[in-house]
Amino acid sequence: MNKIKLGILGTGYIATKMAEAVKYLENHSMGIEAYAVASRNKSKADQFVQEHRFQKAYGSYEDLVNDPNVHLIYIATPHSEHFENAKLCIEKGKAVLVEKAFTSNAKQASILISLAEEKGVLLVEAMWTRFLPAIKIIKDWITAGRIGEVKLIEADFSQPISHIERLQNPSLAGGALLDLGIYCLTFADLFLEGNIISTQSHCIPFKTGVDASDWITLTYSSGQKAFLKTSMVTPPKNEGILYGSKGYIRVENLNNMVRLELLDHTSQLLETIVPPMLMNGYEYQLLACKKALEAKPRIEGNRKIWECEEMPHSKTLSMMEQLDSLRDSFGVTYPFEIPNSKIWDRSKNKSILQIYNIETKECIRLKEFDYVIEAPNWSTNGDFLTYNSNGKIFKYDITTATITEVPSYYIDQCNNDHVLAPDGSGLYVSHHTKEDGLSRIYRIFFDGRKPILITPLGPSYLHGVSPDGKTLAYCAARNGEYDIYTIPSEGGDETQLTSTKGLNDGPEYDSTGEYIWFNSV
Repeated sequence: MNKIKLGILGTGYIATKMAEAVKYLENHSMGIEAYAVASRNKSKADQFVQEHRFQKAYGSYEDLVNDPNVHLIYIATPHSEHFENAKLCIEKGKAVLVEKAFTSNAKQASILISLAEEKGVLLVEAMWTRFLPAIKIIKDWITAGRIGEVKLIEADFSQPISHIERLQNPSLAGGALLDLGIYCLTFADLFLEGNIISTQSHCIPFKTGVDASDWITLTYSSGQKAFLKTSMVTPPKNEGILYGSKGYIRVENLNNMVRLELLDHTSQLLETIVPPMLMNGYEYQLLACKKALEAKPRIEGNRKIWECEEMPHSKTLSMMEQLDSLRDSFGVTYPFEIPNSKIWDRSKNKSILQIYNIETKECIRLKEFDYVIEAPNWSTNGDFLTYNSNGKIFKYDITTATITEVPSYYIDQCNNDHVLAPDGSGLYVSHHTKEDGLSRIYRIFFDGRKPILITPLGPSYLHGVSPDGKTLAYCAARNGEYDIYTIPSEGGDETQLTSTKGLNDGPEYDSTGEYIWFNSV
């Protein structure tokens, strides 16, 4: 691809910054061209084209996406619109650069990533900070031991911007966290090591119910800590500090890192660097996308994973999970989501886990629980049982009687429809997604790999896996009817098997994989 033609979806402030960056690259013959812009208001698109010297203006997003000359689309709409806008682009086979926050929640992010990998389309979150040259400078200082061992981070990104309507509006995924707080979380993620083992948080809400000011303390398995604050109502501050055993690094502006200072433990200034920028910093995302488009996607099974190394899909997903978890702790939900408390509440029930020997007719009580557990399944080697409880999946070791939680990240509303993968790597589960409360099928892994979305459509209720592990059978409601469907276990197109009126449910494979049985009403 000799020259990439960029289309911008949206004409707001952030779109103008990207326009400045792409015009710089175009004027310096760096392989990216300012081609087209789209707005739902054609006059706004026309004005944008005139002011920023693009070639084409479109009065609908669909017209931009359908232009065969567009190679890459930058989505510059509000957070609440990112999911539908990106989905439109991916379904048309367009490479997509999505402004942060990537989506409104992790559920939406997982669907987009899964769809992009199915279609073999480049999908990148435009968290521009991760692409800046300043990152390498800071990491080089740390690697060289200039501040000794990194102990903790402080970061504060606060701006009095609550007057902006979209930030007040829950329907537009407003609040400080997704707009400003994501930079503080990114700063910690970039420079601290290990897994987060503890999160403490506090939020002061805005009058509309979104978060206005947030304080977050993160503790990592490495022993490092992060103390973060973000606000859309307090006086401006935009700074990050990395404290080490021998000194510290002060970063001016968490978002674009315009100035870096290296100081010793007595606060004596040792070195100052103003990191280089070609234009305004947005250009580095575009150059990374160009590099990725010129390379080949990574093939995993029947999926084509096309991403930028600076912002891989796994990182986007983990950051969205963190944002979801923080909002849950704040009690902040958006009108298009269903709160966890309404999805799952069986707090007063109790359970007993037992095994029964069908030959000796002996019943052994393994454990009593003061809460609900469901659907215990044997592992292939008989060493453990898996069961669901309070939305999560657990393992019960038969020999040691120990219980461990299966890593599932944002997959935290599982019902009792779950089956073990025949290869022993994990389970397929039905998870009620936060966005709409509908059940969808995911794959989770014992070794901690990120979940994989199998059925983007909902509701889908898992029941069976073929003996060879290649196909799942499930009940799904499509167009108001519940029928039996199958789908490749790695994801793909679903196949409808029944079409009779009424409920067709509970599909299971026989031991040969030749037949599926189910119940029907």
